[in-house]
Amino acid sequence: MIETIKLTELTKRRRASDDEDSSEIDISSTDSNSDEEERDQEEIVNIDFDFFGGNPAVDFHAIKNLLRQLLGNEESNKVQLSQLSDLILNSPTTTIKTDGTESDPYCFLSFVDYKEHCNSNYARYLKKDERMATFLRTVEANAKKSCALVLSERLINMPAEVVPPLYKITLEDVTSALGNGNNYDFYVILSRKYEVNFDTDSDSDDEGERSKKRVKQEEVDYFHAEDRYFEKNSKLHYDLQPKKGLIPTYIVISHQDLLKSISELEHEIETW
Repeated sequence: MIETIKLTELTKRRRASDDEDSSEIDISSTDSNSDEEERDQEEIVNIDFDFFGGNPAVDFHAIKNLLRQLLGNEESNKVQLSQLSDLILNSPTTTIKTDGTESDPYCFLSFVDYKEHCNSNYARYLKKDERMATFLRTVEANAKKSCALVLSERLINMPAEVVPPLYKITLEDVTSALGNGNNYDFYVILSRKYEVNFDTDSDSDDEGERSKKRVKQEEVDYFHAEDRYFEKNSKLHYDLQPKKGLIPTYIVISHQDLLKSISELEHEIETW
């Protein structure tokens, strides 16, 4: 089991604490209140986020549910989630819990060796997309290149501040598993975004008179804050067609650019 790291002081304002112990990381979020006086009052909730290695005896059903959330209802029916959950729990995996090792994880991150499991149900699912299949066939043909399938999901209200230590801890486990200080050359990350729909006012000229009309606008946002940096530094990334507002996303990134992305996210978090 990975040594537990505790993250404390989940506040309702995003701010850094100058006097926290170096082993602790401030996690904070914003919350709107109608009463201005209430907004000015800081409310603190103490939560310990503990990091553990994946536990097949405890984590199976929670991992499976988080995978269903990651893939979405429609796509999750195309993947054997039980098999994938077993694959995850037998690979370098980190979970985050708040109530000890026997409790359900709120978050997980896993690195699955692609070449070792290139015939798995999940690998075949990825190769249904021709762009991803082309990349994976290239990896298979190159004996000197290694690749990991990265799967990660968390409850929707988990703060992004947990992401840098989550990746650092799991990558240390990957290095231990591969031996000789090795890491994977490439990582294939499956994630998702969502569409944000809103209306805006637009001026129009109707028979010489200015009038207002409502125009529907769409924006795309990220479920995972780290995906912004993964995409920016990626070797390959693309989105599939939206389905009920959810947009499946594929990212291929090198090891050095993965580390760069996590560092950039960490620097952004320091400004919150």
